[in-house]
Amino acid sequence: MPRRPLPGVPEVAAHFGLTEKTIRSQVNRKVGIGTLAFRVGKYLRWDWDDLDKWVESQKSQKRESA
Repeated sequence: MPRRPLPGVPEVAAHFGLTEKTIRSQVNRKVGIGTLAFRVGKYLRWDWDDLDKWVESQKSQKRESA
């Protein structure tokens, strides 16, 4: 399976339907998907597998609280 390029802020924002400002705010506040970000040089990056796992955990929490 070919590797997917690590997404940056614009790709993560588009994927979740959020603004880039919101993504950067979550990184700075260390909340939400901002907790999954890491730096490659001066750039913020995420791992697609981590993002997928985070989404699944959010769905599980919603089901448990319902």
